[in-house]
Amino acid sequence: MIERILIVLLFAAVPGALAQSPPLCPWLNSGTAAKILGADVVTIAHSDSNWSGSCRFTAITDSTRTIEIVVGAKDSQRCGGNARFTPLTGIGNEVKLCSYRDTNGLNIEAVAGRVRNAWFAVALAMPSADPRPPKSQTDPPVPSAIELLGEQVAGNLY
Repeated sequence: MIERILIVLLFAAVPGALAQSPPLCPWLNSGTAAKILGADVVTIAHSDSNWSGSCRFTAITDSTRTIEIVVGAKDSQRCGGNARFTPLTGIGNEVKLCSYRDTNGLNIEAVAGRVRNAWFAVALAMPSADPRPPKSQTDPPVPSAIELLGEQVAGNLY
C-alpha cells in the first residue's frame, strides 16, 4: 500500500516540476541580456505589473557583468554626484545617460527616465571599458549597448 502511494506521489510531482518556468522580466528577455553580456545569464525578476518591479541579469561566467532594471512610480536616481550626464532624445521623457565607476571599480553605464507615469532605470555593469575598436569618421553612428537597453525598456513601457 505504501509503495502505491509513493508511486502516485512521484508521478504527481513530476508534471509540477516540469511546469515551472524561469522568472520573466516584462521589459527585457534573457536572450537579449545574454547577447549584451556575452554569456548565458541568471535572471532574478520581481514584478507587480508592467509599471512596477525590478529585474537583474547576471552573466554566469562573470558575476560582475550585470544588467539591472528598475521600474516604478518614483525616480530612482541611478547616478551619483560624480557621474557625467548626457540627455537622450527619442527614448522617453527626461531620459539621461550617465557613466561612472563604482566603489568596486566596475564601470557603470545607466539610462534613467520616464515613460508616461512610470520611471525607469537601466544599469549595465562591466569590469572594464568597452573593448570595441574606435570608429572611423565615415562609419554611421551606432548606439551603445546601454542606449539599446534603454530603448528596449522604454518601448515595453509604451
